[in-house]
Amino acid sequence: MIETPRLTLLPLSLDQLRLHIADNVQLEASLGLIPGHRQVDAFLLSVITHFTVPRLKDPTNNPLYHTIWIAIDRATRQIVADAKFKGEPDEDDATVEIGYGTYPAFQGRGYMTEMVGGLLNWASQQPEIGRVVADTETGNAASQRVLEKNGFERFDQIDDMVWWAYSFADEEPEVSVLYI
Repeated sequence: MIETPRLTLLPLSLDQLRLHIADNVQLEASLGLIPGHRQVDAFLLSVITHFTVPRLKDPTNNPLYHTIWIAIDRATRQIVADAKFKGEPDEDDATVEIGYGTYPAFQGRGYMTEMVGGLLNWASQQPEIGRVVADTETGNAASQRVLEKNGFERFDQIDDMVWWAYSFADEEPEVSVLYI
């Protein structure tokens, strides 16, 4: 669990992940949270079903790099966003990739900037990680701002996909966190 100024970031267990995709109330009920506007769209459901669940079932994988992390706003006691590492760090260049999304009802409030900052701070404490990368579509200015605010630098573009990187040799992210 990671705590940022407003959020608690929680990696979901396999059982919690199953509740996450079951409906919009079971996961909240199990965590003592208020049901809200959480959405599992078709793309996220496909990622969870075809990649996340099978990888969490494999005991040789580190679950923290394969599960969905949720962001809980402690003031409202609602899940506002989610993110995930897209597998364990590459052994050759110590790179891990992240993906993320804020639920539409909570967009524009800085949640994702804070969540990505918290995950970056956590990643900086993992000796096997030297760099975090992410991709955004060229038209997704909000996602690009999240990365820029967290110190990512643009390093490549292929068609309409822009690639960003944060190296831990650079400055630390500016979001304070508490690891629990």
